[in-house]
Amino acid sequence: MDDSKEESLGESSKQNYNSTTENSFSKKTGSEPHRVDGFKPIVCERYHENQKQVEDDLKFLADTALSSGATDAKVVPTSIIVVDERARYKCMYPPCKWYGSSVICPPRLELTPEKTRQIVQKYKYAVLIKIEAPVNALAGDRWVELHVPFEWKVKEIVSKVMGAAFNIGYHLNLGFAAGECTPCLSKGLECQALNGQCRFPFMAIPAMEAAGIDVFSTVRNAGWEIYPIGASTRLCNIPCAALYGLVLVV
Repeated sequence: MDDSKEESLGESSKQNYNSTTENSFSKKTGSEPHRVDGFKPIVCERYHENQKQVEDDLKFLADTALSSGATDAKVVPTSIIVVDERARYKCMYPPCKWYGSSVICPPRLELTPEKTRQIVQKYKYAVLIKIEAPVNALAGDRWVELHVPFEWKVKEIVSKVMGAAFNIGYHLNLGFAAGECTPCLSKGLECQALNGQCRFPFMAIPAMEAAGIDVFSTVRNAGWEIYPIGASTRLCNIPCAALYGLVLVV
């Protein structure tokens, strides 16, 4: 994702500056708030506006996911998101191939199920994202190799939606993707963030299950079909396959 997307708040956000912040400051201190030349303080609180504005923004973010290559995307209430400690434990037993390999995988990921549950409760709406993949990309003898471009796509789309949400004023949005740290581990690179600075900070998005989100229950609650895919699953018994992302917005 272009760094400029995170640095810019967008014209629509700038127009939503709340001047009452300045007035309050002046009344308390008797002076104007400190300014850097050419810069005007901005308060981006679009979710304090009317419900229609929020609905329009959420639709825009779902459309952003679709235009970025998602198979489907929908706005969902966060009440359908299921957080369960057992989801994270599935990364541990049986041990995932990438367990402990990066800062976005357990046990190094500090976003525990308890913390995730607390964070999800602070939001009302999210955008759920689906990226369909060939069954043999997620199962069979070559899945370790074939799943990579689809995991990369999930992270790329989630990153774009996060950037778009930030630019229109939802600065506290939080995203989740799927799988391990694809940008590094798929290339045989060690996670540099463990001892230094991340090479791909806008793509280092943890998987939902790594943070304790039950993807199966959440996706079914959203009205989508989802099927278990394991090492011993016969390809002919899998109707369809997909990877999922989630962006908590407001």
